[in-house]
Amino acid sequence: MREFLTLSELRNFNSASEKLFLSQPTLSRHIKELEEELGVTLFNRSTRRVELTECGEYFLPFARLIVNAEDEYTEGLAGMKKQNAEE
Repeated sequence: MREFLTLSELRNFNSASEKLFLSQPTLSRHIKELEEELGVTLFNRSTRRVELTECGEYFLPFARLIVNAEDEYTEGLAGMKKQNAEE
């Protein structure tokens, strides 16, 4: 999801892969796998830019919710782990 969000923000595979510390082929493969899992095309690709498709635009707020939820439970669990270690 983070890769999808980063690519949707930067609209460029090279820039997104650099920001994510991934190779461009790895990012491309992950996005393709996500599209296959969802059964839709999320991005229209050209030689210089990528643009969200209608399905990509629809999926974008859900991806944000998923990433935000992951951040919240990760932070909460880390706090619980720290609290348990102090006891």
